[in-house]
Amino acid sequence: MKFSEMKYERPNFLELFDEMKGLLAKMREAEDQDSFFSAILELDDLSGKLQTQGTLAYVRHSIDTTDEFYDKEREVFDEESPRFGEIGSELATIVLESPHRKAFADKWGKHMLEKFELQQKTFKPEIIEDLVLENKLSSSYDKLIASAEIEFQGEKYNLSGLAPFAQNKDREVRKAASFALNNWLAEREGELDQIYADLVEVRDRIAKKLGFESFIPLAYARMGRTDWTAADAKVYRKQIAEHVVPLTQKLIAEQQERLGLSEMKFYDYSLSFLSGNPKPLGEEEYLVASASEMYNELSPQTAEFFQTMTSQELMDLTTKPGKSGGGYMTFIHDYKVPFIFSNFNGTSGDVDVLTHEAGHAFQGWLQRNTRPSFLADFTMEVAETHSMAMEFFTHPWMEKFFGEDCEKYYYSHVADALRFLPYGASIDEFQEWVFENVEASPEERRAAYRRIEEKYLPHLKYEDCPYLANGGRWQRQAHVYAMPFYYLDYTISQVCAFQYFLWDLKDHEAAWQSYLKNCERAGRVPFTELVAECGLKNPFKEGCIASITPGLEEYLDSLDKSKIK
Repeated sequence: MKFSEMKYERPNFLELFDEMKGLLAKMREAEDQDSFFSAILELDDLSGKLQTQGTLAYVRHSIDTTDEFYDKEREVFDEESPRFGEIGSELATIVLESPHRKAFADKWGKHMLEKFELQQKTFKPEIIEDLVLENKLSSSYDKLIASAEIEFQGEKYNLSGLAPFAQNKDREVRKAASFALNNWLAEREGELDQIYADLVEVRDRIAKKLGFESFIPLAYARMGRTDWTAADAKVYRKQIAEHVVPLTQKLIAEQQERLGLSEMKFYDYSLSFLSGNPKPLGEEEYLVASASEMYNELSPQTAEFFQTMTSQELMDLTTKPGKSGGGYMTFIHDYKVPFIFSNFNGTSGDVDVLTHEAGHAFQGWLQRNTRPSFLADFTMEVAETHSMAMEFFTHPWMEKFFGEDCEKYYYSHVADALRFLPYGASIDEFQEWVFENVEASPEERRAAYRRIEEKYLPHLKYEDCPYLANGGRWQRQAHVYAMPFYYLDYTISQVCAFQYFLWDLKDHEAAWQSYLKNCERAGRVPFTELVAECGLKNPFKEGCIASITPGLEEYLDSLDKSKIK
C-alpha cells in the first residue's frame, strides 16, 4: 500500500485505553505462561494501532503544517497520548512483579527487564498534565520554526531553503543569507526564550514529582540508558575536547587556506572549497534513481528494502513552503514499513539523507516483523550508529551522485563529521548546565552557551552578529526543545560509524556482517554490550577516540588534493 492510501482515523482514545487496561488485568491474573504472553501480544497490537494513527497524523502534518485537519489531529495526539504512558508503566510493573518474570526473561531477554525497571521511574499519573504541556510547548517551537518565510533575493524561503545560499561561492551572498536567517531568529528571540523557559520549568517539575533531584537523570531514564550515565558523558566529552578539537582546528586552518581568506567569519565555514561545495548531479528523481541502483548493488537486503520504499512512496524529500524543517525516519507499525521525511535543497545534504535516514529505515525494515514490538526499542546512540555507518558503507557509490565532485564529497563528509563532534558535545554540555541551573535567566543561558561554545568551537567569531555573539546559536537546534539530551547520541554514533568506515576500508565483508548484526541485535542488549558483540570499541573508554583519529587523518591525506580545492 502506498503511503497516500494508508487510512487515517482518529482513535477512540477512551475506548482504546480501557481495552488496554483490560489486557493488563488479564496479564496480572494470568495463571499460565501462555495466557500471560498472549495478553502481552494483544496489548502490543493495540499499541501498534495507536502508534500507526499517531505516526500518520505526525507525518502528514510535517509535510504540510498549514493543513488544518492534520494540525488539529496533532494537537489531539499531544493532548491524549501522555495518558498512555500509564499503560507502559503498568505493563513494566506487572512483568517485573509477575510469577512469570523468569519465563519472560527466558523468552525475550533480561535486557527487556532492565528497560522495564527504568521505564517504571519515568511515569506517574500525576505528571500527565505536565506531559501534555511539554508536548504542546515542543509543538509550538516546531510550528514557529516551520512558519519561517524569509525574503531573500526577491523570493521567500524557509530555513532549509536558505541553506544553499550559505554555501555560495560569493562571500557577500553567504553573508547576506546568514544574516537573513539569524535576523529572523533574533526577531523571535524572546518567543524562543519563553518557550524554552517554560519547557525547562515543566521538565524540572516532572523530575521532582517523580523523585529525581533534577531533570538530568530523568532525561537519561527517558532515553533508556541502562548502561551509561552523565559521569560517562563527561569522560566522553573530555576525549572530544582533547583529541578532536585540536584536529578540527587544523582542518579549519586548511579550509581558510583553501578559501584564500585572511580571516574566517562565521558565515564562511559552510563553504569548504573555493570551487564550491560538492553538489549532487540532480534533484529528487535523479537522486532516488541513483540510490535505487546503489542499494541494489550493496546487498540483497538493501535491494529489497529500497524497492519497498520507492514502490510504496514511503518518502517525502524536497523542501517546500509550509513543510516542517529537518529530516527524520519513522516506522508505521501496522503496515510494517518505514517512512523517510526530509527537505532536499540542492546541497550534498540531500545525498546524506538518502544514506543517513535510509540507514535508520533499513534497520527498521530488518526488524519489521519483531513481536512484541518493544523488543526493538533501543537507545538513540544505537539507532544513530545504523544511520551514520550507512553513510560510510555507501561511499563506493558516491560518484553516481557527485561525478567530478566525488573527491570533494569524500573529504567534506569525513572532515565535517569530525567537526560535528565538538558541536554535539557543546549542545550536550549546555543542556547539562541548564538543568543544573534551572533558575537561570534567558540571558544567563545564552551566556553559558557562548562560554561552552568557545571551549569546543574556539574558531567561531561573531563580532558582526549580536544574536550569535550573545549565545543564540543553540536556539536553532530543535533537539534542545523537543528531545532533550538526545544530541550527544549523534556524536557517540559518529565515533562508532568512524570505526565501521575504517574497518570497511580494510575488510568490507566483515564490517558489513557486523553492521547487519548491529541492526538485527538492536534492542536485545544495551549499547555497550552491543558494540562489544559487534567488534567495536566502547566510546566511553579512555583512548577510544585517540585510536580513531590517526586513521581518519591518514584517509584525508590520501585523497587527491588536485581535486580538493
